Parts: sequence; C-alpha cells; structure tokens
Amino acid sequence: MAGHSAEPGFCAPGYEAVQLVMSDGGEVKTVAVRVPSPGQLAVIDTLRFVIGEETFLPVVDGVDDDAFARATSAKLEEIFGFGLTRNLGQRRDFYGETWEFGDNWGHVGFGGARQNNTILVSLSGAGCLAAREGWESRLFGFLTTQAKRPVITRVDLAHDDFEGRHTVDQLDQMHTDGLFTNAYTVPDCQHAGNWKFPNGKGRTLYVGTRKSGKMFRGYEKGKEQGDAMSPWVRLECELGNKSMLIPFDVLVDPSAYFMGAYPKAFAHLSLTVQPERMEIKRRKATIDVDASIAMVNRQVGKYIGVLVDLLGVEEAIAKLRNKHGHWPERLKVPDYKLADTPLHKQERVRSFNEYQFGPSDYSGALEAAV
Repeated sequence: MAGHSAEPGFCAPGYEAVQLVMSDGGEVKTVAVRVPSPGQLAVIDTLRFVIGEETFLPVVDGVDDDAFARATSAKLEEIFGFGLTRNLGQRRDFYGETWEFGDNWGHVGFGGARQNNTILVSLSGAGCLAAREGWESRLFGFLTTQAKRPVITRVDLAHDDFEGRHTVDQLDQMHTDGLFTNAYTVPDCQHAGNWKFPNGKGRTLYVGTRKSGKMFRGYEKGKEQGDAMSPWVRLECELGNKSMLIPFDVLVDPSAYFMGAYPKAFAHLSLTVQPERMEIKRRKATIDVDASIAMVNRQVGKYIGVLVDLLGVEEAIAKLRNKHGHWPERLKVPDYKLADTPLHKQERVRSFNEYQFGPSDYSGALEAAV
C-alpha cells in the first residue's frame, strides 16, 4: 500500500500472526488482522478517509476551494448517491472549511494546510444506511485506482443481534474470561449506563482504547433508541489508524476484519448472519415512531386531547402540524433518494473580482466621462 513498507511479521505462541508496516514518517504500525468469515456477519457503520487534493486536479474548472468542493461532491454522489449539500461555515478536524455530506449524514473537510493538503470525508452510521447499495465496492475501486494518497483513518464494523442472544452481561463476562485478550495484555474495560440497577435506558461495555487503534463497544441498541423492553444488542469494533494500518479490503470484506479484531470473542458468531440494512432501518423506524408517540403523549398529550374535543380532529391537526412540512430528525429515514440537491448540481454563483464591475455597479458614468 502506498506510503507504507512491509516488515516481517511475528507470532506469539497460541496467537495469530501480526504483520508490521512502516509509514513514510518512520512510524511502525500493525496491520488490521483479517480472519475469513463464512458469510456476512458485519457491516460498516462509520467510515472516515482522506485523499490528496491533487486527486481532482485533472477535473477541476478552477483553482479555488469551491472548484475542489464541486469536484469532490460529484465523485461522492457517484459513489454514495449523495454529495455535498451546504457549507457549514465552521472549522472541524483542523480543516478550514467543512461541508455537510448528504442530509447530515457526515461531513467533508477542505483547506487542510496543516493536514498535508488533504480532503477529509467522514460518513456516519446513518450515512452508511442511506448510501446507494454497492457503495463499498465503488469506493474501493476509487481509492485503489483513482485517489491520490488515500488513507482510511477510521472504520466501525457492526453486528446487530436483534434477539439479544448475547447480552452485555455475557459480553462483560467474556472480557473477564480473557476472550477479548489477543496478546498478553488484558485490554482496558469500562462500563456506561446503570449496570447495578438497569433502568431500560441502555448499557454499554467498552473494551480497549482508541489510542491502541482498536476498541470494542457492546451496547443495548434498542434501549438506547428508546425502547426499554428491546432485546436488540449491537457489537461494534472501531479500528483507527493511529497505530494501525487499515487495508482497503475492509470495504469489501468487513466481516473478515470484524472477526479478526477479536477472534476468540467472536468465534460464536461464525454461523450467524448480519441482518440486511433494510431490516435495520425498519427496526429503528419502529422504535422511533413508538418513542415519538410516547414523548408527544407525555409532553403535550393533555393539550391535544382538549383541542381535539374543542375543534374536532381535522381542525386540530391542521392547526398543530408544522406549516412547512418539516420532519423531526428522529423520524427521517436515511435514504440517498431523499438527500438535498448536491453542490455540483446547484447553480453556481460567480462573484466579481476587484477589477470587474458587478451588474449593479455599472451606471454608464465612465462612458459619460469620456
């Protein structure tokens, strides 16, 4: 892979081989471990990657930041089904300019003089669900054949257990039993949520740290979304490039890298299958609708009941509903078809420079003075 040179691997007795690479900066990193999986048991839930600005030099129609943003937007829409939608007017991740990606499904950073003239693309979990099917293979092709200086800086791999066959308590015990220990050092373990007296709001088990380049999260996803009785548990592995090289193959075979992160802990998943994205959308939407109904009933249910009695159902709804037809963020279904018009398809507003007159500046006075 560009920017890295391979070093011989080593293997501690009883453990998988570890491959080392050296970056151009002289840093020694491990390569994310890949363990073949019999089927799809994990998907990409979050993704961040950077590419060199020079990637778009052959196609930009100018040298300004807007030209690079438009070229990036066009390529991202080709890959994901949605592009850049609006300038957020803020610095983020040390990039001078940040654009919204799709319908708040991530962000894209430009102007990275401190970031070695790169472009950052960050895709959230909702963005992964919203993207047009097959985006992983299209992105793999772009990063391996077209992009300049591409690097995956973070990828989250997730397995959804809708039936709760593996609870967070069992995952916690697996850590105690050493199943998350891939070498001699036992990884750190932390707990979030009410573990002593579970209250239906969800609990999370953290194993490992971001500093090590690998961290596991096991959490009660359904309860986190608002269903106190949901058995839905999500197992999630976050891989980062601080001390690890993340191969591009993770895009087309996420299950192998998910299994490779903690092979002893995930051995029992080898015969399971990751639910389809549509099923994940459906489950989340059902929980969101139920939770929204409960919230409205709890906060303004009395008012609605009185207004319906006074005005009737139709008139009460007409007066209460949002006049602009806006949907609450929680109830929006992530789908690339619903994204706003991307930047490169929006009408470009060209500004006048200091040597040009704007249309409103021209009055004929110069001609009169001649």
